[in-house]
Amino acid sequence: MSLLKSLLVRSIVCFMSLAALTFLSACSAETKTPEINPEETAAATPSLVVIPGTSTAGINSTPIPSSTPSFTPSITPTYPPFSSLKPFYWRDWQVNPDLSPEALSILRNAINNPNLDLHVFSKVGDCQMTSGTFLGGFVSGAYTIPDGFNETVTWFSDSMSGESITAAIGLGVNSVLDPLFGLPAGNKQCQAVETPLDCELRTRHPAVVLIAMGTNWIPHGEASFEKYLRIVVDRVLATGALPILATKADNIEEDWKLDQAIAQVAYDYNLPLVNVWRSVQDLPNHGLVSPKNEYLTGDGWMRRNYAWLKILEKVRLVLVK
Repeated sequence: MSLLKSLLVRSIVCFMSLAALTFLSACSAETKTPEINPEETAAATPSLVVIPGTSTAGINSTPIPSSTPSFTPSITPTYPPFSSLKPFYWRDWQVNPDLSPEALSILRNAINNPNLDLHVFSKVGDCQMTSGTFLGGFVSGAYTIPDGFNETVTWFSDSMSGESITAAIGLGVNSVLDPLFGLPAGNKQCQAVETPLDCELRTRHPAVVLIAMGTNWIPHGEASFEKYLRIVVDRVLATGALPILATKADNIEEDWKLDQAIAQVAYDYNLPLVNVWRSVQDLPNHGLVSPKNEYLTGDGWMRRNYAWLKILEKVRLVLVK
C-alpha cells in the first residue's frame, strides 16, 4: 500500500472513531476525567477532526507533510536559553534550547540504568503524536532527513516508526493517568489497574519521553491541565527517564494560557521544551490551516518534525558519550 493510501486509511479510521465520541475537540476527545470537578469536564465547542492527507468536502484537512519542505530545516536559535527567561515570555524561548544541567544529569544517569533502553523514546499525546505524521516518515523515507541527522534517525528508528500506548486517539494529559484507557481499552500488555502511562513506562523502558499535549483540552482549563502535566512529568522522572515538553502552535483556548502552563512546568523542572509555536511563526498563517487555525499545514508539520528531530539529536549525543 502506498504511503498516501496508508495515511488516508489511518486518517479515516481516526476520524470515524472520534466521530462516535460524544465530545469532539481538535483531533481527540477526553472521554474520562479522573478526579476533576464537573466544571473542568465541560467539553469545548465541538469541532471537526483533522484528517492528514485527505480533502473531504466540509472537513478541514491537514496536508501530508512534504518530504521537500519549502524552508531550511536547520533551525538556528537567536534567543537566550529558555532558563534565562520567565515562562510569561515563552514566545521568546528558543525552538531548541541547550540541555540544562538537570537534563544532562538525567541522561547521564540513564546510561547506567539497566531498567532503561537508551534507543527508546515514548510519546505522550493524542493522534497528532502517532507515527503516521510524527517522525515516522524519517524512517520510512517519506521525509527528507537533514544532513547530519541520519545517526539520530537510526538510533531512535524503532520508536519513530512505532506507536506508544500513551499517544493515540482520545488520549489527553488526564486520560493517560486513567486505568480505563489501559487494559479495558484493549491494551493487553497493561495490568488490570495500571494507567496507560505506567504501562508504557513499564513495558518499553524509555530513556526519553516526548510530551505534547493541549490542543484537545477544555477552554479555560489551564489549572487542571498543568496539574495533570506535573503528575505525568513526575511519573516519568521517577523511572529515571528524561521528559521533554513542547508548546503547541494553536491558540484554541484564545488566551495562550496552555502554552504558558507548559512553559511553567518546563521552567520549574528545568526540562527541555521544544518551542513548536515559535518554529512555525514565519510560515503563512503561522503554519496553521485557516479558518479554524487548529491544525498544522504540511509545512507546519515538517517544522514540528524537524524541531523534535533536533532535540533528539542533542539527546543522542549525550547518550553515546
